[in-house]
Amino acid sequence: MSRFFAGMFCGALLLFVVMHYHIVHGNNGIVLVPKISNNLSEIYTDVRQFDLEDWKGHKSLAAAIMRSSQADLMKDSAKTSFGDSVRRAVDDLFGADR
Repeated sequence: MSRFFAGMFCGALLLFVVMHYHIVHGNNGIVLVPKISNNLSEIYTDVRQFDLEDWKGHKSLAAAIMRSSQADLMKDSAKTSFGDSVRRAVDDLFGADR
């Protein structure tokens, strides 16, 4: 009987965590980001390879990250996207074969 209650407690605790926090895997490890609205969307997200287009699809996660003052999770994706766009512009201007 005690296993049943232990299982119920663990399940309730897990449900509480996934309803109130995003589990975000960034370059510095896994962090919990408080959700803006309590629901079961975007429970776990790996943002290590995100670019600006990916963030457009995850607006609620981006807003929660900015609200929680953990913007360093988004910093690398902006640098990568900017670098890629500059690289594409240079390749278009001078040609990729040169």
